[in-house]
Parts: sequence; structure tokens; C-alpha cells
Amino acid sequence: MEKLLVNIGQNLFVLFGLLAVGGAGVLIFSKSAVHSVIGFLFSMICVAGCFLSLQAEFLGVAQLLVYAGGIVVLFLFVVMLVELTKYQEKGIFQTQTKFAIPLVGAGLLIFGGVFRAALFGASAEDALTLQQGLVGATENLGNAQAVSRGLFANFILPFEILSVILLVALVGAIVLAKSERV
Repeated sequence: MEKLLVNIGQNLFVLFGLLAVGGAGVLIFSKSAVHSVIGFLFSMICVAGCFLSLQAEFLGVAQLLVYAGGIVVLFLFVVMLVELTKYQEKGIFQTQTKFAIPLVGAGLLIFGGVFRAALFGASAEDALTLQQGLVGATENLGNAQAVSRGLFANFILPFEILSVILLVALVGAIVLAKSERV
């Protein structure tokens, strides 16, 4: 019975992963900005399903609340506030393609190099191995307690920097939308 449950969890992970990739495809290839946001929402819900199938309940619920709840609403707010049809008529987005494709290619090459070095480099074994001191520290804690201890003990500065960046992005979107309406 236990082996059957493990197989079901693995199959659900693969199913949710494929559905998330499909939602990302809708996000990228859709002509409508609203349809792209809906594809993003579907993809984030499927990623939450992946977390839940791996028995990471806290991450699954956080994924639903933060991304599927907050970020998608923010994206829809910006899409509805900023009227993209004006910009498309002016031809602003048509001039970016010749610069964007080489930049994306260069970014992918850099990412591939860093990814390869991180996974297959000399220090990869140390980085990908859980230290002995960490195993006993989180053994008696639940999923949410272990994540919160790691987030608020070791990563509090990046967490706060991210919150300031999101606040600046929200204020910037409101300022851009407000200047268009005046």
C-alpha cells in the first residue's frame, strides 16, 4: 500500500509539472495580456500542486496565497490599468525584438554556465549535501516551522530586500498608470 501511495505521489508530481509547463506556454504564446495572466495563474496553481504532491504543505499553501492570490491580482490590476492597445498602435513594442533576442540568448548562456558549474562543479557535492548539524535541528519541527526558521534566521535580509523591491514595483506601476490617465 505504501508503494502505491509513493507511485501516486510521483505520478501527480509529473502530471502537475506537465500542466505547469502547459500553463507557461499559454503565458508566453498568448496574444492577449489577460490570457497570459490566466496562463500564469494556472501554472502557479500547478506548481502548488507539485509542492503538495511532495508533501511540502507549507510551500504549496504559500504558493497559492502569494502567487496565485497576490501576484496574479497585481498583474491583472496593472494589465487593466495600463492600456496596452495605445502602445501597440504607436509601435513601441515592435522595436524591442531585435535587442531582446540576443539579450535573452546571452542570458540563457550565462544561466546555463552558472547552472552547470553549480551542479557539476568542484564544490557541487558540498553545496548539495545537507550538513549533519541541520539534520538534527529540524528533525522535531514540522514543515512550516523548519521553513520559517530558515527564512527568518538565515535569509531575513534578502526577504526584506525583496519586499522593498515589490513595493517599489507596485508604486511604479501606479505612477505609470496614473500619468497616462491625467
